[in-house]
Amino acid sequence: MKNIWLVMKAEIVKQRRHDYHSYFVWFSLLLWPVLGFLEVYYTYQPFSFAGRGGIQDSQDLLAFLGTGYMGYTCFWSMVQNAWSMSWEERQGGTLEMAFLTPANRLAMHYGKALGALIQEVWMFCCFCLFILFRTDTLRWDNLLLLPVFLGLLLLASTVWGGMVGALCLFSRDSSLIMDFLETPMNLFSGTRIPVSSFPLWARALSLLFPLTYCLQLIRMLLHIGEPGSQMLSSFLGLGLCMAAMIGITVWVTRRVERHNRETGELNFF
Repeated sequence: MKNIWLVMKAEIVKQRRHDYHSYFVWFSLLLWPVLGFLEVYYTYQPFSFAGRGGIQDSQDLLAFLGTGYMGYTCFWSMVQNAWSMSWEERQGGTLEMAFLTPANRLAMHYGKALGALIQEVWMFCCFCLFILFRTDTLRWDNLLLLPVFLGLLLLASTVWGGMVGALCLFSRDSSLIMDFLETPMNLFSGTRIPVSSFPLWARALSLLFPLTYCLQLIRMLLHIGEPGSQMLSSFLGLGLCMAAMIGITVWVTRRVERHNRETGELNFF
């Protein structure tokens, strides 16, 4: 266990030194998510909600979008970081060297994901927590729920990031994975639109993303929207998604390493 933690720690430190080296970088990590949040909020604000998805007024909308964008920023930073780190390491020639080490492969994947998550989203999460306090969604009497849903996001985002990082080993140009995951996850997972407003085929697609279950659980804990959702089924769905993601990560990593032993290359195309 100690060796696994040391590998993850090494990946976190490596990313911090490589990517987060100026005040402008830190400022941009807060600026762009906030602008995206405000864009959607002021787009929806002029319209009447009439209770759709449990949203009654602008306060409910703020809380709904605050939790949605907090979750989406965590998950999307994983996709973006998996793409950028795989590209940088491949260009620098260090990706193949890393896979020659005896280090635990899952620890490497999850260390890369966790390093980016902590360093990229903590400022925007603070902004979203301010929104939740501002709308009286998160109050002093339910503040004990804060570690619960932050831990939920941390765990699910890390497992998601590990899987995406493993998938990025397949190709020299992983931008296809980035493009394939960004818009569907943003649209179907309930970040900006209640899942209950979708037609049946879109609801089925939303079940493929672990972010959908995370947002359902967080909103149920804070009594935001989606009043008919069942907590047990959301927990079960998230557990199945995470088990599937871990299985995919292990299978892909072993497949790529076997390919590397046979051909001398990590990527398939």
